[in-house]
Amino acid sequence: MIKLVCSDIDNTFLRKDPAGGNYVLAGLKAKGVLPMLATGRSVADVYSLFPESLSNTVIASLDGALVTVGGSVIVDRPVEKNILRAFWDSFQKSALAGCSLIFYTRDACYVTGDAAERALREGKTMAGRTNRISDIGGIPSEVYKISVYSDKERDFDYLFADWENYLNCVYRRGNWCEFVSAGTDKGLALSLIMEKFMFGKSEVLAFGDGENDFTMLEAAGCSYAMAGSPAEREGRGDFVTSDALRTIEELVLRR
Repeated sequence: MIKLVCSDIDNTFLRKDPAGGNYVLAGLKAKGVLPMLATGRSVADVYSLFPESLSNTVIASLDGALVTVGGSVIVDRPVEKNILRAFWDSFQKSALAGCSLIFYTRDACYVTGDAAERALREGKTMAGRTNRISDIGGIPSEVYKISVYSDKERDFDYLFADWENYLNCVYRRGNWCEFVSAGTDKGLALSLIMEKFMFGKSEVLAFGDGENDFTMLEAAGCSYAMAGSPAEREGRGDFVTSDALRTIEELVLRR
């Protein structure tokens, strides 16, 4: 029997209109099934997309670095301040042309250049919560995620190699390379929630599409990769679906 349904958001739980996601969240709660949304987005972004997630939904935001239920913090794994400073100093020295930094706190983000601000606007994320900084001393609260954005596609392998012992690179593709604290990912977030609520692996259903979902799909007893995604190409899900919401309806809501 499924007791926990965990899903990535972009290109998974959110395909076009958030209305379908809100309907499924309400349906899961009515059935006594705990929903969990695991995403690279902030908590505020999730609330703006899915008002139904305000209560009785686990939100593993910022790739699992901050996990909340109804506003209560369950997992809190910010980037260590000394590593944050070292990353900043290293970036300033390398002066990578066309690259900007984005630092995510719980509800806001802090950027170093026009390219990053433009990318956030185009991605329709962090609306009204973006601030320009010239030094990380201007960030007033804990940082949970660091993104490097390039105005052109770039090979970030060198950046991954420089920081793999200090940060976890959850995504590096195209124009983006993103880091959270070492040991942090969606899979850990899901495992900790399973432990907290005493769910067995066979009681957990998960959906994902990207590299940052791989550990989450492995942690669940039953998992679905989105059709055509990196998760499908890498064989990370037990099954494949082209519509996560429909699959949740068929497997959970209609039973």
